[in-house]
Amino acid sequence: MSLFQNRAVTRRRLSALACATALVLPVTAQAEVDFSGETVRIVYNAGPGGATGLFAQILAANIGRHLPGEPEVIAEPMPGGALLRGMQYVYHAEPDGLTLGWLAWGGATRVLDPEELQIPFGEFGLAGGLGNTWVVHAATSMGIETGADFADQERVVYGGFTPGSSEIRAVASMDLLGIETDFVGGFRGGAETQAAMQRGEIQMRNGTVSNWLTSVVPEMVETGDSVGLFYWGRPRQDGTEAPNDQLDGLPTFYDYVLEARGEAPSGEAYDLVRYLSSAADGMTWIFVTPPETPDEITQAVAAAYEAVMQDPAMAEAARNVLGSTPEVVLRDEALEVMQIVEEVSPGIRATMQAYIDRLSR
Repeated sequence: MSLFQNRAVTRRRLSALACATALVLPVTAQAEVDFSGETVRIVYNAGPGGATGLFAQILAANIGRHLPGEPEVIAEPMPGGALLRGMQYVYHAEPDGLTLGWLAWGGATRVLDPEELQIPFGEFGLAGGLGNTWVVHAATSMGIETGADFADQERVVYGGFTPGSSEIRAVASMDLLGIETDFVGGFRGGAETQAAMQRGEIQMRNGTVSNWLTSVVPEMVETGDSVGLFYWGRPRQDGTEAPNDQLDGLPTFYDYVLEARGEAPSGEAYDLVRYLSSAADGMTWIFVTPPETPDEITQAVAAAYEAVMQDPAMAEAARNVLGSTPEVVLRDEALEVMQIVEEVSPGIRATMQAYIDRLSR
């Protein structure tokens, strides 16, 4: 039985006890949330220095003045276990609001984990999060001058990490364009894939908006070594993808396929692309309270998160750290994204697993 399952069994017993107690005890008013004189820890499941840690640190430096009682807030790294160590720690923390989690969650693909490793994300108290948008670009050494030229290619060498959401979506996108993909994996970060493209080892990669704006454009596009192809926009109900104001001049993947092939993308591969663009990009990081945290505490944390993300000092610090305008996810939207993950269809699960198996060979 996993640590998460142990906690779930305990919670069910406590819930049963609470229900029984409620039958004999009078209802009392909920206490007002007040963190005066307390120290609140924001635990993040990565080492210091990366995007996860840097954002957790600036969040800790700014959110205290928006929490009831204006407590001291500190950020604490807890890397390890493929992001699981920090998740487990927050999951088992006391539900008193003094331990919060800023977690890189990967929930979109973790639904494929074996049952004993499944993480009950829906049991956390969701206070918000951040989304992300990924941009795809290709090397001009392929013989292309514009993004539109890429659509005429028959084959591309694509570089990425271990098969995850960005890798399987990139290959699914190439399938929708009818372009064969040779996957080169094992890179440990975006800087490595970018260097590999500059050395001519790979021809295509994808990175975040901030990577595109702060690194790729000045170091590769403006030098004529690379051209932008498209980005995956958030899916709309009408089947199209929403544009990103920070990427003016680049098409969404939907628009790129429509222009290149004369018809909109569709089918199982595009269903997977849309799912990952909603679930993985829609909420890359989650800001949570431990399970069983009273809702008034989670609501107070969510209100503080909304307030701090509108705070000019926080906004400037976040832009400086991330290199782009943060794609803020507030509590209601976070709950919607979580529902998308929890209700993902068997068909999308099967397609996702097939791509992971393909790239793992």
